[in-house]
Amino acid sequence: MLDEDLRGFLEDFDVGGVVDGEPFLAARDMPDEIHGMGGTNSQSTGYEILVITSDAERLGIKNSKLITVGGVSYRVRDCRMIDDGAFSLASLTKV
Repeated sequence: MLDEDLRGFLEDFDVGGVVDGEPFLAARDMPDEIHGMGGTNSQSTGYEILVITSDAERLGIKNSKLITVGGVSYRVRDCRMIDDGAFSLASLTKV
């Protein structure tokens, strides 16, 4: 795990997250996905945020939790640690 202040990694990309009235740093990503079924393609947009794992654990950012990111309400689908575990990636669904 990194021995640096992790907040510095997210501050430039922070869109502002709030859960239960508590703010947290969140970098939002909205990757498009193409799904092919029976020769027909469909495109959908996913919603994800990168958060500091210790913040996610402290604030209870986990499955079914309602959060606000960038002023938009989402429900957390899952939250999983990435790389060395310093950061987590949470998949979201708009509500």
